[in-house]
Amino acid sequence: MSEDAEERPLLPSKPLFGTGVAQSFSDSLSQRFISLLAVAIGISVGQMSYLRAAQSLSRNILQLLWGRMVDRHGKRAFIAAGRLLNGAILALIIFVRAPAWLIPLVIGASICTSMAMPAWSSLLGDYTAYSTRGASLGRINAVSQAGGLASMIIAFAISLNQPDEITPESFRLVLDMAAAMSILSGILILFTAEKPPAQERSRMDLSRVFRDPRLRRYLLFNTLYGVSMSMAWPLYPFITVEKLAMKVWQVAAYSICAAAFSSISQRYIGPLMDRIGRRPVIVFSRLVMTAAPLVYAFATSWIHIFLAETILGIGMGAWMSSGPTYIIDLAPRELRATYLATNSAVFGVSAFLGSLASGFLIENLFAAGGSFRGINLGLLISAALRFSTGLLYFRVYETFSKQARQRST
Repeated sequence: MSEDAEERPLLPSKPLFGTGVAQSFSDSLSQRFISLLAVAIGISVGQMSYLRAAQSLSRNILQLLWGRMVDRHGKRAFIAAGRLLNGAILALIIFVRAPAWLIPLVIGASICTSMAMPAWSSLLGDYTAYSTRGASLGRINAVSQAGGLASMIIAFAISLNQPDEITPESFRLVLDMAAAMSILSGILILFTAEKPPAQERSRMDLSRVFRDPRLRRYLLFNTLYGVSMSMAWPLYPFITVEKLAMKVWQVAAYSICAAAFSSISQRYIGPLMDRIGRRPVIVFSRLVMTAAPLVYAFATSWIHIFLAETILGIGMGAWMSSGPTYIIDLAPRELRATYLATNSAVFGVSAFLGSLASGFLIENLFAAGGSFRGINLGLLISAALRFSTGLLYFRVYETFSKQARQRST
């Protein structure tokens, strides 16, 4: 896609920002605390790996279907339906007290979220122009991320009066808020403008998507990195809840810091991409994420987790800005949601494999010497693989031209 194909973007509105804030508020709470709830109700390392694997797969694999439907029929209806259903299921999770019930509900909530994800990313493309896409997406994402920051501040405030011991009841109020804000985002999106679907009504031809050599290379690297990254995901909650016995307010405190750094970094990373290109920021986002599992592996205090989450917040801010920007640059408008969904589906499959591999290694190969020895080894392996596969992104194609870079300066 070149700057000659640039279209006049829509102007961001209060309902658009409100939807982003509400989504971020809900997702930050649910993603942060559902895994901790699982540990509190007695989930094992193996069950946690299945939970994270199923969550990743169900959250991403159906995006291929949703993305093509969005390209054909529009965006708002899918965002509204996904968010409303997600909120309803989160309201049920509040009452779960057994891992066997938690896993199917998390899968259901993830499928509903997957309806909204490609539609939301594609909708943001309606509000951007090629030469300033990074800055525009960075601004919208930074405002949206404020919802995640607010959610953690509120979680911190309400958890200060809770008992020191973490129990399933510790998460009741925060998951109530997550459910309510997901439903609110599903309502607000109905008041948001969108561009009509492209006139072309072709069938879902994935061969056309995969014929793009730039996308193929990016998807390959995302697959390898997804496996490496997700190996650490099932292990983090055991460090925070069992090894360090952290309180809910401590989890909320480091989450505030992570959300703040993510929001602030996106505000500046977006314009930076419009000056130096997409590839340097993509590489940075992947390599900086190496630090998190390293710190978790050697952590002896919740302050160390605070440091890890700060670094993670910066990395996630760069990831959230650079990833969608890069894919939207690549995609024809009539296939924008399909490109985004294909990327998410591929990453979801790789995260599924990485989470399963992590649980298998720890329960079968690293069990000797105690469970935390195995967990620490798993974290170190994830860190090493993150770094090595992150270096591969130096080989992705740059999508931002010199002409557009001159126009943005």
